[in-house]
Amino acid sequence: MGIIRKKHDKKSRRPSFKSVLTSILATQAAIFLLILAGVSLAGTAVAFIATMPLFIVFSPVLVPAGITTGLLATGLAAAGSSGAMAVTVILWLYKRATGKEPPKIMSKVLKKVFPGGGAAAKLAAKPEAETAASPAAAPAASPAAAPST
Repeated sequence: MGIIRKKHDKKSRRPSFKSVLTSILATQAAIFLLILAGVSLAGTAVAFIATMPLFIVFSPVLVPAGITTGLLATGLAAAGSSGAMAVTVILWLYKRATGKEPPKIMSKVLKKVFPGGGAAAKLAAKPEAETAASPAAAPAASPAAAPST
């Protein structure tokens, strides 16, 4: 025996005014953005064609300058990230060796060095947050801080 399904009268559903207006505005926005992308691409191509002779004439200077700039930027980024990692490792070693939090002066120094925060600044700022916490919360935090072997 099959399942008997009732045939429902399918009414022609008319879209609401809001959905029609949304569709029209979205289409207009998409067309505007496509035109803007095309104009940008055309302008870039024209500028590239117009400046190509200058690139060819000055390429003996521009290529080494570009390579040097790239190497300097890479070195600067590597030095900064290595320094931040070194401070983080030193703070971690201090905490691991002594079992104490780093001195509060470190958090002040790190806030000046890393104004946005960073792992080292957060690590050094932790004691300030823990001293503000209630004493009842401290025992619950100590098992999590124990080193795992």
